[in-house]
Amino acid sequence: MKLQDFPLTRRSFLAGAAVAAGGALVIPLRLPAWVRQSEAVGLSQAFIRIDTSGQVTFVLPTSEMGQGTHTGQAQILAEELGADWSGIVVEMPKQPTPDYRVPFLGQMRSVGSLGIRFWHDPLRRAAAQAREMLTQAAAERLGVAPGALHAENGFIVHTGSGRRIPFGELVEDAMALPVPEEPTLRPDGERTLTGRTVSRLDIPAKVTGRAVYGVDVEREGMLYGAARLAPVFSADVESFDESSVAGMPGVVAVARVPRGAVVVAESWWQARQAADALDITFTRTPADNLSTDEIEGMLREALDWSDVPISTLRGDAEATLSSDGQVVEAEYSAPLLAHACMEPINCVAESSAERTELWIGTQGQDVIRMTLESALQLPAERLFINTTHLGGGFGRKTHGEIALQAALASRAVGGRPVKVLWTRENDIQQGQYRQTMRCRFRAVLDEAGDITGMRIRIAGPQMGREYGMDPEQRAQATGNLANFDPFSLNGLSDMYYNIPNFVVEHAVVDLPIPLCPWRAIAHSFNGFFFESFMDECAAAAERDPLEFRRSHCEGQERMLAVLDRVAEMSRWDEPAPEGIARGLAVVESYGSFVAQVVEARAGGGEEIHVERVHAAIDCGRAINPGQVETQIQGSVIDALGVALRQKVTLRDGRAEQSNFYDYPLLRIGEAPEVTVGIVEIGSPLGGAGEPGVPPLAPALANALFAATRQRVRSLPFSDHI
Repeated sequence: MKLQDFPLTRRSFLAGAAVAAGGALVIPLRLPAWVRQSEAVGLSQAFIRIDTSGQVTFVLPTSEMGQGTHTGQAQILAEELGADWSGIVVEMPKQPTPDYRVPFLGQMRSVGSLGIRFWHDPLRRAAAQAREMLTQAAAERLGVAPGALHAENGFIVHTGSGRRIPFGELVEDAMALPVPEEPTLRPDGERTLTGRTVSRLDIPAKVTGRAVYGVDVEREGMLYGAARLAPVFSADVESFDESSVAGMPGVVAVARVPRGAVVVAESWWQARQAADALDITFTRTPADNLSTDEIEGMLREALDWSDVPISTLRGDAEATLSSDGQVVEAEYSAPLLAHACMEPINCVAESSAERTELWIGTQGQDVIRMTLESALQLPAERLFINTTHLGGGFGRKTHGEIALQAALASRAVGGRPVKVLWTRENDIQQGQYRQTMRCRFRAVLDEAGDITGMRIRIAGPQMGREYGMDPEQRAQATGNLANFDPFSLNGLSDMYYNIPNFVVEHAVVDLPIPLCPWRAIAHSFNGFFFESFMDECAAAAERDPLEFRRSHCEGQERMLAVLDRVAEMSRWDEPAPEGIARGLAVVESYGSFVAQVVEARAGGGEEIHVERVHAAIDCGRAINPGQVETQIQGSVIDALGVALRQKVTLRDGRAEQSNFYDYPLLRIGEAPEVTVGIVEIGSPLGGAGEPGVPPLAPALANALFAATRQRVRSLPFSDHI
């Protein structure tokens, strides 16, 4: 039986009872207590299902982007349930209904390193409920007390005699039992699967080629679409002549889409050739002459505005302007960035007025829903999304423009399936970007060299507006004062150092550029800004960078723990090897603390070669330590390529970069050795997919300063060395 055929209703879930679905025991997940208290919600339509064959399936609205989320979730579930984790099936819902939305996001989206930390407690609780029901059913059948039984590898086992009953044989009896409201969770001593490195569930299919990504999807009678989009971001189609390509081989139709057109043909190459040849003109816009130099001028000017409200205040604002002590000032900047996912942007659609079905690797199912609702007046109940594997996401695949293009292309050919596939050039030149920002710091140091006051002004867009966030409401909810956009200020407003007088201001500069969350979002640039400046303050105070940070971390147990671990890993207290310079940074993001030490060698011509990176992370209990380690390693490599060379610049209103030759990723021979230390001190669960990114760039900048006494205050490093 297909998952979408289960007779599950919201009413049955909200009743809080097990659901009989085609001979299966189904347990809905109760959302975490802090969510229920703040949002007045309880059960989620995400659920665990055990059928009469013993197959355990769970449905969660989290996409597998290669980060191993589904494997970690399976470990949590199997451990608590007593199932064979390797046989668990993970599925995703086909419709982004309200019941699948993460409440505080209001959407079904896989972002913010939430896949494990948000669903951990609900998964454990639901699994414990199912385990107790199966155990009670077995106790009644065997005529023994439930306490004499335990669940193990898909069986309920009688401890004394060794008699074993498989889960599947107990399902029908268990379905007749009430769901325990407060099940007993396994004690820590019985948690032997989480905290252990296991092989990922998705790897065999990926190695053998059986895993299906969006680009792999094939449908009977499928056509192909190639996009021709306006090179200037705010431009749209003025006119196009479909007849200009009508006679080209394989061309079937041309569909107008926002900012351009999609040519539909029998093969993708035919579609691509015709799209390039299409006679199309685009509207003129005020941004036609926009350049990176102009944007940088706007940001510099904004740093001097006189009417910027304070967003975050701790202590006395006037103390941050004092000159009674040593004053340290610096200014930093970070460029626009593309996401450059390995798998190009793509979507397959079969769309008509009655029904639209998509096959797409997406992080943002509800974003797609909202996009199609708005553009096509498509009711949500007529939309079905098959979420495939993602060949990288990094925030880019939260957007819905490709889904709309594919749906419009399908409708242009009578509802036939159409696969629209972007080129790398489409994505880098007409895609979505991490915002460019500029930041000015001022700190006052006392006679001991401690920071008594710090004032920060950041200039750049409020990207939260792209997602319907009200900056004033968000400020009130987070205890900030005004103008608070977490997509711009996280990593500054929520920093963990003990600085008695602290001010953050945001000079909002709107830019006509499509923006999109980029891996670690605001922390990716604010981590560079803040930790570079902390190093500048340490240098001004003539103090060791590690000791300086520690002196500002009193009571910050987690930050101190990762600093201690990375210092031990890198032998910070010992002289660096000949020719090696070290740089340090520590950043909290997504519920985790990460400290990194970069070991780099300065070469001729002011070149710098990163040889080794030590990273210590406190993400709470590491569900799959091996996966935490690889996520940090991947984050370091990703962040290093960005820090060294990557940027998007504008000339005449359009991106100058187009592919990997001028938006260069890190090469395999350039990848440093990355050692990872996992710190477990009983902290709450944090993320692992994003927190490894922010410390790398400042640690590298600080290593460069240690080697050359030169400060890099703007990225990428290729602009300076």
